[in-house]
Amino acid sequence: MRPITDTAMSSAQDTYRLFSSLVDEPSALLDSNGLVVKANNKMFDLFGEQIIGLPIERFIRSPEFADALAACQSGKRNVDLDYRRMTQTPQDYHLRLAVLDKAHTILIAVDRTDAVTVNRVHSDFVANASHELRSPLTALAGFIETLQDGAAADEQTRSNFLDIMGSEAARMTRLIDDLLSLSRVERDEHRAPQDAVDLGNILQQVLDTMQGRAQERDIELSLQIDDAIKDSAVKMRGHADEVQQVFVNLVENAIRYGEAGKPVLVHMSPGRINPAEIFDENLIRVRVINQGPPIAEEHLARLTERFFRIDKGRSRDMGGTGLGLAIVKHIVNRHRGRLRITSTQENTVFSVTFPRFQQS
Repeated sequence: MRPITDTAMSSAQDTYRLFSSLVDEPSALLDSNGLVVKANNKMFDLFGEQIIGLPIERFIRSPEFADALAACQSGKRNVDLDYRRMTQTPQDYHLRLAVLDKAHTILIAVDRTDAVTVNRVHSDFVANASHELRSPLTALAGFIETLQDGAAADEQTRSNFLDIMGSEAARMTRLIDDLLSLSRVERDEHRAPQDAVDLGNILQQVLDTMQGRAQERDIELSLQIDDAIKDSAVKMRGHADEVQQVFVNLVENAIRYGEAGKPVLVHMSPGRINPAEIFDENLIRVRVINQGPPIAEEHLARLTERFFRIDKGRSRDMGGTGLGLAIVKHIVNRHRGRLRITSTQENTVFSVTFPRFQQS
């Protein structure tokens, strides 16, 4: 392979410096061996400053990218390809490899996550809405047809049918609201919120809001805070309305499926690193604990799937849409947290761990 002279290297770096000042995208200058010679701050944000001097393929692990880089360097032609970066919240990029000179290639990464996510969310929304709304709409159409065929003359039948139709309409409203919520949070999932919110205040507001529903089942709601954090405001970086939605869904779920007359406990403590259960002062953990029938091990991993229900009939009878825990999962991901579900004969625990707010 032909050696690269200092003059050629300097010229390439000067050209790249000018190029990167004009392009507002992550970019890097690669040598003939695929090593990163220079990169801009946005590329550092993606992969870290340690990429300098290392092969770019160590950070972009994709056979398609390796082939594209080889084609660009050997054929001296520009190459484009799509690349999905698999992180907690996957990101989609359009990569362009452009020939700079005989010994250098410029890599540009255009973030297309928003566009890809919007298209996918739109497609999922239409498919899910069509599937889930078909049953209640069919039921409504059947009741209307029966009433039109003469059943409306019977007052008792008419009253019963109208009650059922009202219930089905309410279920469709809840379903649409949850579908819209899920679409919004999926669309923004790759963007971590930046505001500081007081988690203790949010939890207290949730319990105050849910007291009425708990009383209907003779369930006592309580908030317990570990002594280690009891005297200080516990802040996390987040979106207050979304964090509140997480715990409204979890507490509502605990009330709905817990045993009537048995308490529901919300417990906040310093975070732990599972499975070692080692304390980490940079994490905060909230557990929502109810007492009710245990959830079988084979169902636990599927609880956050959209429209997954262990007992479909019971879930629908109790007002569930099958989307609550899917919404929780995506909001927790957006906040760079973790969701863990365990269930035994004694209780079922939904545990959410978030990074604490660090004052810069």
